[in-house]
Amino acid sequence: MGMEKCHFIGIGGIGMSGLARLLLRKQSDVSGSDIASNYVTEELIKEGIQVKIGHSAKYITPEMTVVYSSDIRKDNPEFQAAMDLNCSLLHRSDLLAALMKDHTSFAIAGTHGKTTTSALLTWVLESAGQSPSFSIGGIVPNFQTNAAAGKGHYFVAEADESDGSFLKYCPYGAIVTNIDTDHMNFFKTESSLIHHFKTFMGQVANPDHLFWCGDDERLAALQMPGLSYGFSSDCSLVLRNFRQASWSGVFDVVFNGQCYEQITIPLTGIHNALNAAAVFGLALKLGIDCDVIRRSFLAFKGVLRRCEKKGETHGILFLDDYAHHPTEIETTLRGVRKAVGERRLVAVFQPHRYSRTADCLGQYGGLFQQVDELFITDIYAAGEAKIPGLSSQLICEEIKNHTKQSIHYIERGRLAEEMAHFLLPHDVVITLGAGDITKLSSEICTRFAEHSPRKYRVGIVMGGTSPEHEISLKSAKHISASLNREYYDLEMFGITKSGQWLSGEKVPELLQNGLAKDDNGSFLIDPIALEQLMKCDVLFPVLHGPNGEDGTIQGFFELLGKPYVGCCHKSSAVCMDKAMTKRLADFAGVSIVPFVDFTKQAWNQNPAEIINTINHALVYPLFVKPTHLGSSIGVKRVQTVEELIKGINEAFQLDSHVLVENGLAAPREIEFAVMGNENVIVLGPGEVIVQGMVFDYAAKYGDQAFKTIPKTDLTPEQIAKGRSLAERSYRIAGCSGMARVDFFLDQQGKFWLNEINPIPGFTKHSLYPLICAENGIDSQTLMDRLIIYALERKRMSPVMS
Repeated sequence: MGMEKCHFIGIGGIGMSGLARLLLRKQSDVSGSDIASNYVTEELIKEGIQVKIGHSAKYITPEMTVVYSSDIRKDNPEFQAAMDLNCSLLHRSDLLAALMKDHTSFAIAGTHGKTTTSALLTWVLESAGQSPSFSIGGIVPNFQTNAAAGKGHYFVAEADESDGSFLKYCPYGAIVTNIDTDHMNFFKTESSLIHHFKTFMGQVANPDHLFWCGDDERLAALQMPGLSYGFSSDCSLVLRNFRQASWSGVFDVVFNGQCYEQITIPLTGIHNALNAAAVFGLALKLGIDCDVIRRSFLAFKGVLRRCEKKGETHGILFLDDYAHHPTEIETTLRGVRKAVGERRLVAVFQPHRYSRTADCLGQYGGLFQQVDELFITDIYAAGEAKIPGLSSQLICEEIKNHTKQSIHYIERGRLAEEMAHFLLPHDVVITLGAGDITKLSSEICTRFAEHSPRKYRVGIVMGGTSPEHEISLKSAKHISASLNREYYDLEMFGITKSGQWLSGEKVPELLQNGLAKDDNGSFLIDPIALEQLMKCDVLFPVLHGPNGEDGTIQGFFELLGKPYVGCCHKSSAVCMDKAMTKRLADFAGVSIVPFVDFTKQAWNQNPAEIINTINHALVYPLFVKPTHLGSSIGVKRVQTVEELIKGINEAFQLDSHVLVENGLAAPREIEFAVMGNENVIVLGPGEVIVQGMVFDYAAKYGDQAFKTIPKTDLTPEQIAKGRSLAERSYRIAGCSGMARVDFFLDQQGKFWLNEINPIPGFTKHSLYPLICAENGIDSQTLMDRLIIYALERKRMSPVMS
């Protein structure tokens, strides 16, 4: 090409650096300059390219070919020197077109997604042994570069539309991802924008290898030759059954009369599933084996600055994304929200270019709805002159006018320090923008090296007025030992058997040894305990039975405006009313054992009528249970009328409502660990080996406690059925946070709901933590999840916010 000596003006740009690398591989003498040093220029220097910081005419000599981009102004001293010296001048697009000329080339175009799509196609070709050349607008971790000269005949190029220069390419095949109104300072009108894309697509040499997104309205309206792809059944290649599993997308593809199921790509969001589907279809057209494509997808490491994981420290995950156009931001955040679940999502947005910000005003209002906390900083000029009256504050005002979102403006110089003080464990921070916002995570971590981030202050509330007081202390001990001290500072609160509140480190000892003063029967909380309670960020009630598990303490915490672990006050009250729970379950189609329930007043007025009702409705043996107590308190198995009357009278010593229900022939006690708010996880089942005995308080917690196993021998079909019923029960009761859902399993394999425990036990015998551990969730991780659920519910609740 006659470019033995080549100089790049603005070599630090991602596109320009790739071209410089390609020429270097072709043994050209490559140099360049840029206005400032960045990670790109630093890497180029390591690779042997001479890079000057700042622009000067003295860098230009007559024998040079000088490469420039549309961002280089005509009064640039190096551009002027090249003109004066009659150097050969090449726009970067002309150079790329020349490099592609002798190859079978594929150009990837579109307003959004072209970098990821280019990188994925290149990696698939590489995995198939094709050794492609490529020039991509981002660093690809699989290659550790953005450009390379391969030994094969394929060349993959990202076709940049921003300045219209993609019309200089006449590729063999192409992928066009979408058309959106960006770079309107160049295109001026939407019709001009669309016309450019239509012209580009018309220049593709082989339409059988042109894939365009049929879900994009502007592309679909063009009705160009080639193959459409998308979720619409009208497309040539159809995506189906998309789901996001953590940080990966899974979907099916129907193409050329064949269905390819469960294709997995380690990228978030529907937009990346579309990008991957286009690559999948094009690779098939090139004759690449389906299994090779699948394996290459699984091994794909993405692109730097495209939802890039920058690291995790002190329980805070940092992500970085190049997204700066509203469409990109919205799709990125939707995928990230799905991946991070209930964790607090903190977005830091740096608007890019004054011209783009001006064009996009009016599109920011509902853009950040997936975010819990939004920080906006100064506009990154990217060399543009300021537009009078245009600032980031206008974006903040627009968002405030459309939502009640928590939004903060902080100038760029103060951002790292402010964020370092704001962030907490479990936060996910995503930086958004094409400017220097990518450096923020490392800036924050530098401050963390000087002072660690804040911890959550967690208040553990134990004891209580119920008969399960002692069990609460054992559960609280286990929970306390499981909380990660890197993330949490603990405060201990105790409630005596008569209802007095205690606070301080010695609470467990005082309650355990009976050293606490316990001479006042009223429900009292002294000012010191209340003051300490109000200082807590999140509360963890470990109170079984009345005044703890039944919604009373939860309602108190809600009045204080404090997030807390476990079910809300309404669902706690429902779950602790066994009769109410059973009626709701029956309504939801969950089988329940026939029962009769009644109040103490009704019993005292006419016990004979109640006994008669029971004898007609139920069949012995029967179980008598206090309606509002824990799962094991006061439970009696009776086989005669005399035993029934005695059991009822004893139950009324503990509760004002009693429930009598049928027994099942040798049932198994099956328990599921359920957790989550909107998104529910069901684990288990575990089993209590009852061997026909009554699973009462002594059998649950005594010295001869029944054996519990966290994994049963049920069939996969039985497990799936049980989990489905457990989730249905959890949801119909309005549960959130966590609960243990218990069933009887009869000899025919049918599940019968027994009860829902809104605060399950956490002792060494308790199945809830054992089931979680069996499923890979250790005690520390379990505590983290429960606290995350508590914090999320508080954020989502208009009452508690």
